[in-house]
Amino acid sequence: MRLELAMARRLSLKAPGIPVAVAGIALSIAIMLLAIAIVSGFKRQIREKVTGFEHEITIYPETDYSTERVNNGIQLTDSFKDVLTAELPGSNISLEIRQPAIFKTDNDFEGIVIKGVDKNGNDFIGSQITGGEMPYWDGNFDSSYPVVISSTTASALSLAIGDAIMAHFFIGDNLLTRKLHVAAIYNTHFGEYDKTYAFAPIELLQKICKVDSLTGSAVSITDINDNPEEAANRLRIRLCEIKDGDSYPPLYRVVTINTSGAMYFNWLELLDTNVIVILILMGCVAGFTLISCLFIIVLERVRMIGLLKALGATDAMIRRLFIYMACRLVWRGLLAGNIFALLVLAAQSLWHIIPLDPDAYYLSYVPVNINWGSVIALDVAVVAVSFLLLVIPSHIISTLSPSETMRYE
Repeated sequence: MRLELAMARRLSLKAPGIPVAVAGIALSIAIMLLAIAIVSGFKRQIREKVTGFEHEITIYPETDYSTERVNNGIQLTDSFKDVLTAELPGSNISLEIRQPAIFKTDNDFEGIVIKGVDKNGNDFIGSQITGGEMPYWDGNFDSSYPVVISSTTASALSLAIGDAIMAHFFIGDNLLTRKLHVAAIYNTHFGEYDKTYAFAPIELLQKICKVDSLTGSAVSITDINDNPEEAANRLRIRLCEIKDGDSYPPLYRVVTINTSGAMYFNWLELLDTNVIVILILMGCVAGFTLISCLFIIVLERVRMIGLLKALGATDAMIRRLFIYMACRLVWRGLLAGNIFALLVLAAQSLWHIIPLDPDAYYLSYVPVNINWGSVIALDVAVVAVSFLLLVIPSHIISTLSPSETMRYE
């Protein structure tokens, strides 16, 4: 073991101000780790909720006004599916219907969009059920028309599980009325979406709209193994090549989740700015604490520096001694900060100790996501920056004269 390292190991245990410096560094690192984990958790949770309502890619039929060809529906034909599976292998492709309706009770009414769900249901909505059960569709709706509504709609219309509700549909120039019953109630804390959407069997909506089993208002695509924007651009080109039996191919509008959920993703980008500000501020605090501690250690050891110089120690050797002492301080603060932050994150992840107002933040608790890559990157950055910050103030040692330092009180 080098002499400087051995001396640093003994002297660092007796250096004054060490506990305060370690606490300051540990607190700064813990705050930085908490900020990264919380924002990462927010982004993951909000994206999952947006994806639960708005799929990664959605294809809508488009009207060609130049040829006066009105495209009122979209058909999931074999040729159509072949294009999608060729461009997006492994993705989940499903037909979708979104039908506006009015829910009417004896005392009130509410505008709603009923979203058709296929036989596999909706995993996201199924996980947000607060009462009842997500119904299984069997295609028989002669006596039962189940619908899943949000707690917001249920509260506005004073509905409970099992209650009947009249739904009015405007199909073309006709008004159709169906009696539905509330099979389940969900609550995602996503105010605008909860207020807008209800869920029903896609077969029910196909029957109401009088279309076949391959026809809907859109095609949704999830679980794609590619960037949504790049995949959408490829689809736009390939979909133009599909022919439906005449000389004009049908027109389609391809929308990605980055467009349909732009409001929420823009909000998340603002959180990234907040994290950058926190990292800069906490980095400055940790750096100032570290430099101040090094100056204090040097001033407290002035006579020792003079003695070492008198015994033949070089300035570089003494600088390394104090840098080693400060680095040991950084390691202690780094370890303490990581342990404290990870314990807090683990507790919050398991027990949701810190609550939130869901009306303001779309979540009932502070979400966290421990990304080990980010933790390691932050620790490495802290060590590297700390070493660079210590090199410059350590040069003050070369300005000290042995004859003067020996008389220093």
